[in-house]
Amino acid sequence: MPLTLKVAIVLLCFALCGAGTFIASTAREESTQLQKTNAIPVKNHEIARRVWIMT
Repeated sequence: MPLTLKVAIVLLCFALCGAGTFIASTAREESTQLQKTNAIPVKNHEIARRVWIMT
């Protein structure tokens, strides 16, 4: 393969990666609003007990 073709392929890959990064960052900026949920963190004060299964 000629050197110019290899360089062209590498530049095309960089361009596609850059375009994908740009598209992904703009899509994320639009959906940065935090969603409110009714979830409440729960602290479990009980000691976890191990259960042994006898066979």
